[in-house]
Amino acid sequence: METTNITLINGIIAFLGMALFFLIRYRNRKNKSKPFQLAYWLNDNGLELIISVITSAACFLMLDDIVFYISKITPNELPLVKVTAFLCGYANQWILKLIINPLKK
Repeated sequence: METTNITLINGIIAFLGMALFFLIRYRNRKNKSKPFQLAYWLNDNGLELIISVITSAACFLMLDDIVFYISKITPNELPLVKVTAFLCGYANQWILKLIINPLKK
């Protein structure tokens, strides 16, 4: 029987990575004088949030395969599954920005 890395803990870690990405973006916003308003934030970032959830979920569902291939080139003592789950939430946004920003021009 095969074991899977798709667990609740790894899902929470992926969600925390996605939340960290948005918190860092909020901290680095241009207009810091306005207080946080959830309705405005959702209106301004709603589509990106939906895309983030979908891409994070897709990356998370491929977690077993990603970990398998990355494990071939990394040291054994690295907590690979947890790090990869975190990157599923955080880094996919960074990669999407690298792809989408040139397309906006």
